[in-house]
Amino acid sequence: MNCPHCQKELPENHSAEGCPFCGQNAPPQKIDSVDPGEKLLAPVKFRVVVFFLVLLGPPVLTMISALLIHAQNQSGSVVIGFFGGGATGIACGIMLGLRLGRTLPARVALCLLFAAVMTFVCIMLCFIGCSLGGYQIKID
Repeated sequence: MNCPHCQKELPENHSAEGCPFCGQNAPPQKIDSVDPGEKLLAPVKFRVVVFFLVLLGPPVLTMISALLIHAQNQSGSVVIGFFGGGATGIACGIMLGLRLGRTLPARVALCLLFAAVMTFVCIMLCFIGCSLGGYQIKID
């Protein structure tokens, strides 16, 4: 950054009120936590309704399938719970990571982190949906 008065380059991390060359008031340099080479990305639109519909879809489906096939083989509820919960967790994690990440590396890291956490959360929600639907483990 240059001094607005004498046009000389100010030292890096200059925080004094005056220019060290001409003595005039110079604004301090802003120190940003983002690397100057990294480009800041605009936040991705986040629709809360879509997020919660995706998040709660598989648990509701597991509950309905457990209710409907209560007396028969209930493996459909387990399949929906694992695969639906896993896919939903990955989708919700990516949605959160894209919304909160400001740079490309941050978005990738946040997507991976949130995908892992949300996959666990969604599968647990599916287990709750199974148990609310009356799913019982049969040991023969």
